[in-house]
Amino acid sequence: MTHQNQEVLPLLKQLRSAAALAAALALAVTAAGCGASSSSSQATSSEVLGPAANYDYQNFTYSQGLTGDGHWEGVRALDYVTLPEDYAAIPLKQADIEPSEEEIQTQWDNLLESNRIQQPVTGRAAEDGDIANIDYSGTVDGVVFTGGTAEGYDLTLGSGTFISGFEEQIVGHNVGDSFDVTVTFPDGYGDSTDEDGNVVTLSGKEAVFHVTLNSLAVSVLPEATDAWVEENFGASNDLHTVADVDQYFHDSLYSSNLTNAVVDYLTENSTVSSIPEVVLNYQVCSQLSYYNSYAAMFGYETLDEFLAGFMGYDNADALLADTEQDVLNSCNQLLIFQAVAESLDLAPTEAELETYAGYAESMGEGYVHLLALQDSVLSALRDGAVVS
Repeated sequence: MTHQNQEVLPLLKQLRSAAALAAALALAVTAAGCGASSSSSQATSSEVLGPAANYDYQNFTYSQGLTGDGHWEGVRALDYVTLPEDYAAIPLKQADIEPSEEEIQTQWDNLLESNRIQQPVTGRAAEDGDIANIDYSGTVDGVVFTGGTAEGYDLTLGSGTFISGFEEQIVGHNVGDSFDVTVTFPDGYGDSTDEDGNVVTLSGKEAVFHVTLNSLAVSVLPEATDAWVEENFGASNDLHTVADVDQYFHDSLYSSNLTNAVVDYLTENSTVSSIPEVVLNYQVCSQLSYYNSYAAMFGYETLDEFLAGFMGYDNADALLADTEQDVLNSCNQLLIFQAVAESLDLAPTEAELETYAGYAESMGEGYVHLLALQDSVLSALRDGAVVS
């Protein structure tokens, strides 16, 4: 029985760090335009970026156009970028950096939500919202089919994980009950096979699943106590009390807010006269290469087919038209960061390079140095910021 994948929340919410920001700036704007609003309203081509056919994204590498020290080949960024006079001592307001109680509470809410616990249910029948642990075996026309059998499966009733009608027929049963669930596969549902490999058509077919309800549970939020923190984060995160977690969230949010404020100020108050071709080509190719890799992963023969079938774009030209401003913004940020590095004569430390050393084999030394250099720039800007 096929079901939807459920995304698992992280143990601790990841906050925006200097390293994460540097990586984001170096890569294409892969999250931009995750789905077109409607194909009929799409622009057909980007006036600035041009058609996708102009870019050799199939052969893109993450160190192309980069020197060994992480600068753009043949580019002196200060020839293109005018930095604000106070870039080395960016003025910021404490009130804009200091985390609010609401922000800290949101971190707590995310943490507790991602660490829900199951409490057993006894003395009543299954209800919507319960986690039902079940065994099931399905047949179509009396034939057992691949994917229609499982043991000890946890199914949240009312989640819509299984095909329509399945979960509803578990509601009202008690632990230990064995019963049949009858459902109809929707039209267009993919075929399966029997134990001999013969095709079993499921589309539009009635299926009977014999189900045993093993147990019931409900998902509840844990109580934030010192004991709970110690048990869950004492050894792994060196957090032992509720106060420790409060401080962790405060410090992480403060660091994130400071980084965001520094980057926002720098980008809003810098002027980029033009974008060198090597930088623009890099950003466009990295974006197209990213989606092209997914096209191959999902079995699409071309990038255009993937974008049309999976993301709602007519083709790669429509993608570029939709994400044009995001690509240009990323190019500007990359140039601004290199301009700061040139102006302050910055180079990555060994520790900063070591952070990204694992990328060297697959993405090249130029890419490693680019990320490390941006960490160096962020560190200098954060240290120099005047918060009052």
